[in-house]
Amino acid sequence: MFELPLAPDVSPDADGTRRRSLDWCRGLGLVTHPVDQQRFLRWDIAGLMAAWLPRATGDRLDLAVDAVVVATFLDDQFDGPLADQPLRVAAACRAFTDVIASAGAVPAGAGPLTAAFAQVWLRLAHRASPAWLESAGQHWRWYVNAYVEEAGNRAHRHTPSRAEHFALRRRSGFVYAMLDLSQKAYGFELPPPLGRDPTVRRMLGVTADVVDTLDDVHSVEKEESRGDTHNLVLVIEHELGCDRGAAISEIQRMVHDWCAEFVTLEHALTDRVPPSDSTVVAPLTDCMRSAMSGYLRWSRVCLRYSHLVPPGEPALVTDLLTSR
Repeated sequence: MFELPLAPDVSPDADGTRRRSLDWCRGLGLVTHPVDQQRFLRWDIAGLMAAWLPRATGDRLDLAVDAVVVATFLDDQFDGPLADQPLRVAAACRAFTDVIASAGAVPAGAGPLTAAFAQVWLRLAHRASPAWLESAGQHWRWYVNAYVEEAGNRAHRHTPSRAEHFALRRRSGFVYAMLDLSQKAYGFELPPPLGRDPTVRRMLGVTADVVDTLDDVHSVEKEESRGDTHNLVLVIEHELGCDRGAAISEIQRMVHDWCAEFVTLEHALTDRVPPSDSTVVAPLTDCMRSAMSGYLRWSRVCLRYSHLVPPGEPALVTDLLTSR
């Protein structure tokens, strides 16, 4: 359905990080029920990050996998009864932002998922510059706080406009945080001045839009079955009054145009950056390319969206937000 002008690859440590990720989840009490383990293996988060970071292995790949496991499990906690209760979602999310504010301390009474995030945050902070860590923390806060806004939209039965969708999706999609994980895995940091460059900002935005939109296409049946309207396919159907096929065609056009724009921006950036920035620009653009191609590769084989959790049933059997 979608073709990107980017060559996908996968880490040679994919199977190893799958085993280590499951052990990590078991050790922290994130996967304790047989149903949760079955779904966790089916979702293959380690496979996603092995494609997202094809040159990463060992501890650096494991950190990225563990961080995305935490983010995915948090998302799944809000698929059930909390989905349209913004005040309760805000209370649950506050524990995560408290971890960032306290430099990795676990709040009293926190559940296993918050404790797992605290461990991840300490690993991210190790040898990170204050500027990079502040940016990474902002991206995690975007992600966590977006759940409160989504819950409010559900409570009011609000279908977002296309502009509202993208404004929220670039925060809720976690792509900016995942690109921070790319930098951590490959041992470089995006300097704040370069991060403010309009071309770099647009390339990051295009990367987020491509990944988030491909995810929306693959997850539309899941979200539709649960009455969730935070999906670009559903937004376009509502906006244009069109059927599913026409909405997908519109999205194919958008993705094609974004990819063409990305290639143009990449050439322009490479041609004008000073030598002092060239050592960062090359790995950064490589990370953005492998993010888009890696997500698409994973989405074609992952069972997360083809073997749906029945409507009304939580994605994970175990409550990971409350203390045991």
